[in-house]
Amino acid sequence: MKTKEKNKMKTKMTIKRILPVFMVTAMLAASITACGNKGDAGSAATGSKAATGSMTASNKAAGEKFPGFKGKDFDGNDVDESLFSKNEATLVNFWFNGCSACVNEMPALEEFSKKLKEQGAELVGINAGTASDEKGLAEAKDILSKQGVTYRNLILPNDHEYVRKIFSFPTTVIVDKNGNIVGDPIVGAIEDEKKQAEILKVIEEIKAGNGVTSKVTSDDSAASADPTAPLYEEENKIFAENQDTWNKLFAKVKKDQAEANAEKPYAEFLKEQLEASKADFTEDEIKTITEGLAKIDEIEKKIAELKKK
Repeated sequence: MKTKEKNKMKTKMTIKRILPVFMVTAMLAASITACGNKGDAGSAATGSKAATGSMTASNKAAGEKFPGFKGKDFDGNDVDESLFSKNEATLVNFWFNGCSACVNEMPALEEFSKKLKEQGAELVGINAGTASDEKGLAEAKDILSKQGVTYRNLILPNDHEYVRKIFSFPTTVIVDKNGNIVGDPIVGAIEDEKKQAEILKVIEEIKAGNGVTSKVTSDDSAASADPTAPLYEEENKIFAENQDTWNKLFAKVKKDQAEANAEKPYAEFLKEQLEASKADFTEDEIKTITEGLAKIDEIEKKIAELKKK
């Protein structure tokens, strides 16, 4: 496969938006091409291999708490952050129904979950928003059943602080028994034995309590060098500077609208949402959003150019 073709597939893997999860997943479903088909994955799409990231488990990163939450598991039981205290470490794997990279690694994760239990650790899946309604939950359960998954899966609120930070799927984080995130997120699949061995090494060091120095390396360093990433980060900063105002706009967006307009330019879609609900915004809020959308439009043009290369 030519490098140019690989790059196109790779950039389709990434989305860097601070948005409600339902809108993120709608856009992801239209824009992501994930890893190759390994069998029936429910309704998940198939395509190229997922870009993998790297996780450096260091003392520097230790101490950041996984934000508290109140959610449900797939059986309807209440769950919260206290689940971390039950294990020496918890591997939290974020996925959503339409992500084939997420679905395709599930059989390997099922086997890995058994190894983790032997080490006093647990694998927990978190469905990012798409199982938040009856239809989505039924689809998610069907996917898990077809992939032979028995490890616990959860549904967190769509606006959960950490879920909103996830820009690529699958993403996995390691959390210790005190609820501290160990290292950076692992972006991409963790199904290969080398990566799993590195994760187990990190868990051993967590259990030893002498500080974590091991790291989980990327299979393909070029895959994580997405040239569009800095541009998406620029967009993130625009949203973060006036987060309450943007969230007010995002709250106006309905799921079916996001799905129907997934191919429309991002800034144009958001501008239409503002026009349709201007009466609900102050002049200052309209000014903030309008100026932000002008910047986002320019950023999106640059992203489009990079994706053509």
